Parts: sequence; C-alpha cells; structure tokens
Amino acid sequence: MTLNVAPTGTAPATTRGGDRAPQAPVWSRLLSHGVVRFAVRSVVRLVLVAVGVLTLLFVLLRIAGDPAKALAGQDATPADLARIRTGLGLDRPIMTQYWEFVSRAFLFDFGDSYRLNSDAMAEVLHRLPATLGLILAALALAPLIGIPLGMIAALARSRIYDKLMDVIVVGGQAIPVFAVAVLLVYLFGVQLRWVPTLATAGFASDPRAIILPILVLAIHPISRILEVTRAGLADSMQEDFVRTALSKGVPPARLVTRHAIRPVLNSLITVLGVDFAGMLSGGVVVEFIFVWPGLGHVLISGVSNRDYPVVGAATFVAAVLVVLVNLVIDIAYRQLDPRIRKGR
Repeated sequence: MTLNVAPTGTAPATTRGGDRAPQAPVWSRLLSHGVVRFAVRSVVRLVLVAVGVLTLLFVLLRIAGDPAKALAGQDATPADLARIRTGLGLDRPIMTQYWEFVSRAFLFDFGDSYRLNSDAMAEVLHRLPATLGLILAALALAPLIGIPLGMIAALARSRIYDKLMDVIVVGGQAIPVFAVAVLLVYLFGVQLRWVPTLATAGFASDPRAIILPILVLAIHPISRILEVTRAGLADSMQEDFVRTALSKGVPPARLVTRHAIRPVLNSLITVLGVDFAGMLSGGVVVEFIFVWPGLGHVLISGVSNRDYPVVGAATFVAAVLVVLVNLVIDIAYRQLDPRIRKGR
C-alpha cells in the first residue's frame, strides 16, 4: 500500500470529509501583510490626527473672539454685527458649524478669507513653498554642521573642546528662536553690516539676506544632532565589533563613517523629524522678524484679525505636513532596521 505524504510545512488541501479547508478572507490575508498593515495604520493615524486638530482648532477659534467685531470696526452698530455674523454663518447652531467645518476641511475648503476676500487655502498654499524651502534649507544645513562636530567631540580627548560643545548644545536648545534671531540681526546686520536684515523676496532676495534666516532655524537642530551624534558614537566605540576592527588596523576615520555611525542613524532621523515640527512654529517667528514671504505673515495677520478661514487652513496644512513627515520617518526606520521591517 502506497502512502501519499504531504511535504513538510504545507497545510492539507482537504479535510477528512473531502471538503476544502476553509481559507481566511481576502481582506484578512491582506492585513496580515506587513506593508499593507503599515499603510492602513498610517492612513488611520492621519485621519484621527486631522479630526483631532480640526476639533481643537474649531474650539479655540470660537473662544478667541468674535470676527464680526474685527471686520465691522469700532463704530459698528448691533445691526451691522448681526448682518456680518449672518453672512459668515456664525448665527447657526454650533454643531452645524462644526460639522460643516470638519467636512469641508477634508476637501481642503476653508472658505474665503474674511480680510483678503480670496480663497483661504489658496493663500496658504501660495505661501507654503517659501516656508518649506526655508525649513528644508535649515534641515540640510544642520547635519552638515552637527554630525562632524559630534564626531570630533566623541573621538577627541580635549576637555576644552568637549566643554565648548557642551556650551553649544545647551545654548542651542535653551535660547529661544526669537532671541537668537534678534541677537544675530543686531550683531551681523546692524553693528557689523555684513548682511541685510530683511528678505522680503524670499529666495529671490540678496543671497546674503538668506543666510541669517536659515542659520537661525538651523541652530536648534544643530545642537540636537551634535548631542545625539556625540553620545551615540561614544557608545558605539565601546562595542566589540569596533574594538575588533581597530585591532585589525582599520583606520579610525573609515571605522566611524562606515560602521560606528550606523547605530546612530535612527536617532538622527528622529531628531530631524521632531525638529521639523518645531521649525513650523519657530518659522513663523523667523519669517516675521526677517519679513520672509511665507506662512508667518499670513498666519499672524489671520490671528490678529480673527480670520478663521486663514488660521484654519494654515494650521490644518501644518498638521498634515507633520503627520506626513512622521510617515516618512517610519518608512526610513523600516529601511534602516530590518527588525522593524520584519515586525519584531
């Protein structure tokens, strides 16, 4: 008698009664795949964050004050205020306003600006490239300065240099952005007159006028990257594989740049992602000080004039950008660390 034995590791195709074994639904098999789970989780997180931001924004805007008073002026009568509120839809039930606000926000429709009489989202998107360009330039500059300084601090045996790096780390993270901006403007723009203090045309301005806004935004990430690189390399240099490589005669520079720095990359990516969110808020102050034509002026004027559509559009775009940057960081983690990619 011949026995048919199924190969090891394969599931039987039929049950004892001859029927096919039940298979999991298609959607269940798809969700079991790591990439699909990651994509679904990212979309859900984006939706939840968007709803939370919109809800908080709706509440804060409604308790900030009456935009009708800002639009009508000091000499407005109660009839004028009532007419403006009716035109803006502020006389309707609060839940009706909330539902309309959230549903239209997911279509990127925040209505027309009260002050500019134009589409609020269009105004925000028009200013967005200038802000993103400034932030990306600062994020590109920060590793170019912070990583080499951190490497030298981790490898050098000079106490003077180490103390100097401590001053940079503490000062870069403790001093507010506006204080750094005012100090640099006064020193390099007013006293030494090396650079212009205004960049009203953005990247089309005098190239010297672009230096200070980028440098001010990059100071905080530089200090953080320096600190993470120094601490991470100090730990990596104590690992067995590093000591083995050094004993075999591998040059220290090659060892650091090709091997010891790898465990620090995840931490550096985290720093850049977190600092991107901080730069969106700090960039508003920097743009205001240097008259940079980005979101800063639109947002500040929107807050001052209680321009709900402009403030809502700018805040919503900023929140979406932060979530998308976090998504990019997660993808980078999966590429750099195989353990994350395999779901461990």
